[in-house]
Amino acid sequence: LQGERRLTADAAHELRTPIAAIRAQAQVAQGARDEAERAHALAATLAGCDRAARLIEQLLMLARLEAEAAPQRPPLALADLARQAVADAADSPMNRGHALALEAAAPVQAVGDPLLAQVLLRNVLDNALRYSPPGSPVTVTLQPATGSWQLCIEDGGPGLDAAGLARLGQRFQRGAEASAPGSGLGWSIVQRIAGLLGWAVVADRSPTLGGLRVTLSPEQSAGDLSTAAS
Repeated sequence: LQGERRLTADAAHELRTPIAAIRAQAQVAQGARDEAERAHALAATLAGCDRAARLIEQLLMLARLEAEAAPQRPPLALADLARQAVADAADSPMNRGHALALEAAAPVQAVGDPLLAQVLLRNVLDNALRYSPPGSPVTVTLQPATGSWQLCIEDGGPGLDAAGLARLGQRFQRGAEASAPGSGLGWSIVQRIAGLLGWAVVADRSPTLGGLRVTLSPEQSAGDLSTAAS
């Protein structure tokens, strides 16, 4: 109950900022002296509405996930799922000319609810696009392993330092390197879904692109991945 109260209080605090910005920009538009000033203020108002809507959507998603019982875990064609996630990311408003690439040479069989897996991949890819510079690379690599698999999503953004990595998943906490608007809820959603799917999720710095690398794998591989990331 205490955790729910804290989440409600934090959510109210986070919503206050975009709502205040929307009101301020609406007032600017109302008193604009020319069409250019009015158009700029209205564009900022719409951007504030988008931020508030995304925050509300994430809060609703978290509420549903908190109440979710252990879902069914049918066989899952992971390469097809990754291919669709990359295609969706290419059409996303967050894609600002990013060089999206998928490496998935062999079919990989996983288990997990396909809808939850789609939401997880969408959140990780959205973060990669949101926090990396326009035109920079974002790669998705799927590799089979003996009785297992690894799915890595890497970006060319600023990445996170050790303190930022330790805070991942704490609601309404964002890394000091984050320059794009956001609420810090995306990682809470990713970690909750990974737990429901029976997947491990580990984040560290990408050795090739320099930004964040997120590695997904079956839960039994978590120990090996944590060792590799340290």
